[in-house]
Amino acid sequence: QTGASFVTTCWTLIDRARSGDEETRRAAAEECARLYWPPVYACARRLTRTRDEALDLTQAFFADVVLARGLFDRADRATGSARSLVRAALKRFATDQWRRGQARGQGMLVSGEAIEREEGLARDEDPGTAFDRRWALSMFEEAMRRCETHFEHAGRAQHWRLFEARVVRESPVPLSEAGTAHGFESAPLAAAAVQTVKRRLDAILREVVAETARDQREATSEFEQVLALLAARA
Repeated sequence: QTGASFVTTCWTLIDRARSGDEETRRAAAEECARLYWPPVYACARRLTRTRDEALDLTQAFFADVVLARGLFDRADRATGSARSLVRAALKRFATDQWRRGQARGQGMLVSGEAIEREEGLARDEDPGTAFDRRWALSMFEEAMRRCETHFEHAGRAQHWRLFEARVVRESPVPLSEAGTAHGFESAPLAAAAVQTVKRRLDAILREVVAETARDQREATSEFEQVLALLAARA
C-alpha cells in the first residue's frame, strides 16, 4: 500500500473536461491530470534514465497533451477505455520528445514525498505493464478510501479499524487481541466483522473499476485484470 490518493476518473469527469465552459473545462482537465499522475509517472520512469527526466516527461505530458491539446476530448466509451487512451498518448508523446530532445515540464507541482513513494514501487518491467500495474494499485487505493468512509459513515468505524489491524498492516495483530482492542466480545464476532469489510471492499473495488468501463462486460474484464495485476505485485 502507498499513501497516494486517487479519485477514479469517471466518465462524468471526462465529460466536464469537454465542457464548452472554459473554467469548467480547465478545472476538470487539471483534476484529471492530478488523478492520472501515479500511473503516468510509473510508465515515464521506465521510458527515461533518471527520475528527474521521468518527472519532466510526466509534467510536460500533462501540460502539453492533457491540458493544451485536450486529450480527453478524444475519450469515447464506444471506442476504448480511458486507460488505453492515456497510455497510448503518453508513449507517442515520449517518442516525440526523444526526437526533439526537449522533454520539459511546466506548471505541475508534485511533492518530493510523492516522488519518493512512487520510486519505491519501481520494478524491472516494461512501461506498459508499469502503467497498468500502477493503475490497478490506484484503483485499489481508491476502493480502500471509499470503504473506510463507508464504515465510518455507517457508525461501524471499529469494523474498519479491526480490518486494518488484521489485514492491512505488514505485521497483523492476532485476531483475539485486535478484536478485544476494537470492542468485539469474541473472536468469532471479530472474524465475522473482518469478512464483512472484505465483502464490502470487493464490491466497492468493482464499482471503482466499472466507472471507467464502457459496459458490464468490459467492467468484469477490467476487474479481473486489476486483481491479476495486484496479485502479481504481491
